[in-house]
Amino acid sequence: MPSKPLLSQHPELSAVHVYLIGLALGCATGVDFWASAMMGVAGTHIRGGVHASPEDFLWALTSYAAAAVVANLMLRRLAHDISYRGFTLAGLVIAAAGAALCALSRNPLELALARAVQGFGAGGLFAASRIIIQLAAAREERRPLFIGFNIGSMGLPAAAPWVTAQLVESADWQMVFVLQAAIALVTLIFVLATYPPRLTRTLAPWDVDYHAMDWVTVVLFGIGSLVLLHGLGDLRFYEFASSPSVAITPVAGVAFFVVGIAHLRRHPDPWLNPRLLLGRRFLIGLSFYAIYYLLSGLWTYVISTMLQNGLGFTFQTTGTVLSTTSVLGFTAAAAFTLWGTGLPGARRYIALGYLIFAAAAWLLSQRMMPGASIAVILPVLVMQSLTLPFVLMLVAGLTWAEFSVDDFAHGYQFKNIVRQIASAAGTGLASLWLQYDEAIARTQLVASVTVFDFPQVEPAELERLSRLIDQQATLIGTSNLLVLLAFACGVIAIVAVTQRSLK
Repeated sequence: MPSKPLLSQHPELSAVHVYLIGLALGCATGVDFWASAMMGVAGTHIRGGVHASPEDFLWALTSYAAAAVVANLMLRRLAHDISYRGFTLAGLVIAAAGAALCALSRNPLELALARAVQGFGAGGLFAASRIIIQLAAAREERRPLFIGFNIGSMGLPAAAPWVTAQLVESADWQMVFVLQAAIALVTLIFVLATYPPRLTRTLAPWDVDYHAMDWVTVVLFGIGSLVLLHGLGDLRFYEFASSPSVAITPVAGVAFFVVGIAHLRRHPDPWLNPRLLLGRRFLIGLSFYAIYYLLSGLWTYVISTMLQNGLGFTFQTTGTVLSTTSVLGFTAAAAFTLWGTGLPGARRYIALGYLIFAAAAWLLSQRMMPGASIAVILPVLVMQSLTLPFVLMLVAGLTWAEFSVDDFAHGYQFKNIVRQIASAAGTGLASLWLQYDEAIARTQLVASVTVFDFPQVEPAELERLSRLIDQQATLIGTSNLLVLLAFACGVIAIVAVTQRSLK
């Protein structure tokens, strides 16, 4: 007697083929995650390669994110004509071309434009892959697809920090983008070999009627996301007290979004339907999504800064630590996919995740001292990485419970737009906090040093003392921020328990 097919819509596919489809979906998502992770780790080397100031280099980061927002906005409308499979293939080609252009860039402007091309190609792949899972499988059939999806989307990019550190230590910065282009092209071949054929006739990308598209929405959201993300990024370079005008840029970006949403509400066929996004469950779930991505951006920035500037770890050691914790986080996510999807009282487990997060932040704050070894730091970082199933995956399962397949595309488009903005906000807030707190700590430390402590200071000793003060200031600022983060996570845990919509 033949076994029951894993996908009722595609009974011709074997079990192995279904798992490979899930892996291909995850690898397509991983193209975006690889690009972001590698850029974050190798940013200093790339900035030196194109001779960019920190402010100029910021455009290379925000142009990618803003283009990704536009790609997510256009996703459903383009997929209607070329299918989500066609959108994925086109996105991979554009992402590979953008990465190649990045490798050829000679100045900050060329790099920013090339990163925009790369972001437009890669930025919508996560949403496209998740929507394909929703369309291809009934709820009870999705586990095999999610197993492969998690391996590709979380397991493979977990190696990105370590691979990037090894690459920039042994080769030129351009190789970072050459590898990104190669990953996109290999994934393209994998997708072509595994994705099931289109069930209905679709258009080729060059046959789409682009003139009929809602370009007003594209312009409003595109400019709004670029201005908002760049304004959030500017927080790391300017002190608000001396440059209050930096607040104008994010506010202007939000204004563009407000006008764009107002335009969508009046549009007869909106690309992103605001009316479908007002359900209580979705708004609460979206809030928890935003909290997770904001904290994720904040945590990544703080930990990288702390490991290198505070504890003096090498670039390669930092990459190894970040990859190790990412792999363990992926392991926890895989275990949840296999055994944890039916946990009762889900909101209590979300609260548990944030309590663990709070404990990890508090414990780490108590270990901020010069000379702290990896053996002291790593267990706490591992503890934080194990919160992933609770603070993200449970939220994902609950947020979309009431969405139909058709409405899911609208919701997931908007969720990924929020992801880009929340991650940038987390990085900007962490940078802003550390600027202020490190400046205060540095002033206090310098004031405590008197001429009687060092009656005859040699230049080398003075340089060593300056480095020590900077290191101590970083550790003090990091410790204070982690204490605040622990308190915030405790509050979020209390809020999670009270949310009866997430059950």
